[in-house]
Amino acid sequence: MAGAMEGLSTINSFIRTVIALVVIGGVSAAGYFGYTTYNAKDFEARAKAKELADAQGKLAQVEGDLAAAAEQIEQKDARIQEQGVQIDELNVRLDKLETSLRLLKVEHRVAKFTAVDQTTDEATGEISTLIEFVELNDEGAPIDTPRQFRIRGDTVYIDAWVVKFQDKYVEAEDLERGTSIMLFKRIFGSGQKPEDGYPLDEVGSAPKAYARGGQMSDFEKKIWGDFWNIANDLEQMQDLGIVSADGKAANMKVVKGRSYQMTIRSIGDPTIRPEEPMPPADAN
Repeated sequence: MAGAMEGLSTINSFIRTVIALVVIGGVSAAGYFGYTTYNAKDFEARAKAKELADAQGKLAQVEGDLAAAAEQIEQKDARIQEQGVQIDELNVRLDKLETSLRLLKVEHRVAKFTAVDQTTDEATGEISTLIEFVELNDEGAPIDTPRQFRIRGDTVYIDAWVVKFQDKYVEAEDLERGTSIMLFKRIFGSGQKPEDGYPLDEVGSAPKAYARGGQMSDFEKKIWGDFWNIANDLEQMQDLGIVSADGKAANMKVVKGRSYQMTIRSIGDPTIRPEEPMPPADAN
């Protein structure tokens, strides 16, 4: 009997424990439910605050990336502008170079002469040549009446005053300083002294190849009227845009019946070259 009572007591104790656990579990669940229900808004606010903080962090990162990209674009724009300036400067230099190269090739025809006759004195062996000289325009047409001169020797010298101007005026194709200018002085042969030669253009007159409308400009009058004083005054040459002013005596050994053309380049000296092919050796 005592054992039965002890077993019953054990069962009751187990049942009470189970009931207690159920009650405690229920209370705990109810407490947790109540806690979460009571603090639900706070949890939601915290979650939203975290989402906002995360969003703000991402926004800050995006803004930083955008600022960096904008700075890179600005730097690229600055480089592009700088390169554009450099390209413009290079184009200007290229234009000047192309102009200079073009002007180097531009020749102005200024005169033509022909060895009309050539004889040799049998007693002295002295050669004399009859030269017909005429000034030309750029189209090769005569601008004055041909003149004939009997020179001593077979080499013709044409003495001239030549003025060359600064490149900036030549490149700009300035009306008065866009090309070298020349005043013919005299013609003589290899067998005579220069001072024994024949005068060509008169001092103080306009070079026929450079006269404007038949009249000489004040600028030209100043140069030709005071040539040697200007040639010896560097400051005055600078003021007039002149690089050099000096005398040149272009020369050519001539052949009877052959014509020769005298030219001058925009930034160069006068030259002489045959106008037509060399005649056959037995042409005489």
